Amino acid sequence: MHILYTNDLHNQVAPLSRIGDRKRADTLLLDGGDAIAGSNTAWRWEEPILHWMRRLGYAAMAMGNREFHYCRWVHRWREQEREFPLLACNLEDLRDHRTSFRPWTSVERDGVRLALIGTTPVQYPVGSFWERRTGFRFLDPFVCLPPLVEELKASHDGVFLLSHGGLKHDLGLADRGLAVDLILSAHSHDVTPEPVYRGGTSVVQGGSHGRYLAEIEWEPGRTRLGWTLHPTA
Repeated sequence: MHILYTNDLHNQVAPLSRIGDRKRADTLLLDGGDAIAGSNTAWRWEEPILHWMRRLGYAAMAMGNREFHYCRWVHRWREQEREFPLLACNLEDLRDHRTSFRPWTSVERDGVRLALIGTTPVQYPVGSFWERRTGFRFLDPFVCLPPLVEELKASHDGVFLLSHGGLKHDLGLADRGLAVDLILSAHSHDVTPEPVYRGGTSVVQGGSHGRYLAEIEWEPGRTRLGWTLHPTA
């Protein structure tokens, strides 16, 4: 399976302009979150990078801390700009079940069925004032991920995690034995020149601000991953 991956773009479109040179008909486009320039405190009416990603055909992205917003109408507005799934399995909306994000999604390429799970950074503890004030509940990925992964493994050929938790956090998930094939890490702006292997899990991250476009070759059952970082400058 051929995959192109971006993370922590922060509105830098340089790698997106290079995708056309490397994209194949069956390429899977994924993003680890923090693609936009705005945040939960800095509102922008439009996020042009989401339009770029939509036109290129991104399959999914993790909800970074910049994609999260306390106002539900902002999530709905961004969903219209995006038109592809925003993933956060550790975020619950206690007031509205018609959310603009989802815990996971499925994709299929060349007969291979893949589950994509997303996580977003925990911004406050369960039961806190902010949970009561906003109606959004953040769950611990170390707790909520294992049962979901086991459930999805039964019906998919592979499971990927798009984690906006930072490289150290994501290596911790792998060290705990989280049974995913690949963790596409984001948030800490780290660069992994080579994949980091923990048991049967590969962990990678591609820097930040569009310095690299990451290219991945993955096959079910293989313990090693093809990983290339293409500089965009």
